[in-house]
Formats: sequence, C-alpha cells, structure tokens
Amino acid sequence: MKIYLARHGRSTYNDLGLCNADPTVDVHLTPFGIEQAKALGEKLKQKHIDHIFVSKLWRTQQTAEIVNTFHNVKIDIDSRLDDGSSGFEGKPFQDYAAALAAASDRWTARFNGGESIEDIKKRVAAFVEELQTKKYDSVLIITSLWIIFAMIAHIKNLSNEEAWNLKVEQGSWNELEV
Repeated sequence: MKIYLARHGRSTYNDLGLCNADPTVDVHLTPFGIEQAKALGEKLKQKHIDHIFVSKLWRTQQTAEIVNTFHNVKIDIDSRLDDGSSGFEGKPFQDYAAALAAASDRWTARFNGGESIEDIKKRVAAFVEELQTKKYDSVLIITSLWIIFAMIAHIKNLSNEEAWNLKVEQGSWNELEV
C-alpha cells in the first residue's frame, strides 16, 4: 500500500507558537495555510488516492477538504492521528521544548498529564498496523508534525533521534510504502 503522508497547512496556533492537541479548541488554517493546502492539492491531484484519513483537529480536516476537491473520496477521522498531547495545551511551544530538553529521557517524559513521545509512537503504530489490514492501493493521511515523525519512524524503522531530525514543512507530503 502506498501512503501519502501530509502535514496540514499553517494554523492560527502555529502563528502564535502555541501547543494544541485539543480538537475542541478553535484552531484553524490561516489564509497562508489555506494557500498551502491548495498547493498540496495541486501537487497530489495526479496521484491515485482511495481514501483520506485525518485527525479530529480542524486544521487537518480543512486541509483534507481542500485536497479532496481533486479526488472526491471518503475522509475518515481517526483520533490516533491527533497531535500529541504535550501537557502544555494553549501554552508556548517553547515551554514544551524546554521541558523536553531538561527531561532525563525526552522520549518517555510526560508533562502535566500529557503523552510521552513513546506513547504517541504506540498509537501511531496501532493505526499503521490496522491500516495494513485494509484493501487500499493508496491513502492520504493528513496530520500534524509529531504524528508524521512517529509514522515515518515506524514504517522506516528509524531511531527516535533519526525521526527527531526529519524536516517536514507545513503543507508538504511524503510517499511511503507499507
């Protein structure tokens, strides 16, 4: 199965530098993010896509709706694709980054009731393993940065450090095989 793994366009919280994993918070694409989603749609319009999967976060759904104008396929929401719950909801991402840097083990550290990076990897792995039981030729998954890191690491068997150092721009996509 071919997986097109895409990062949503720029969001209002990206502009503010804030953490968000709560789908009840109104975080949506900025005008620039909408343009990124349109550009992503143009880049993917010639690709065969059987199905689209997104998180519960509105920014991924907005991106998918724009891209799907070229494919008109079913879009399913799966909470395993939600951004990692950092424990810093609505707070500056830099605070979360500093907490990770100070942790004795940034991969297993949990803050304020949030998930560890290892927790994220486990739920993403469960999603990929279930996806592999489906009969799709190709799917598009639109999600957030941490989920993309975890999915690429799982599929390509990368170490945490290798995944951590990946560069994934907003509105970009990767092609993977499982």
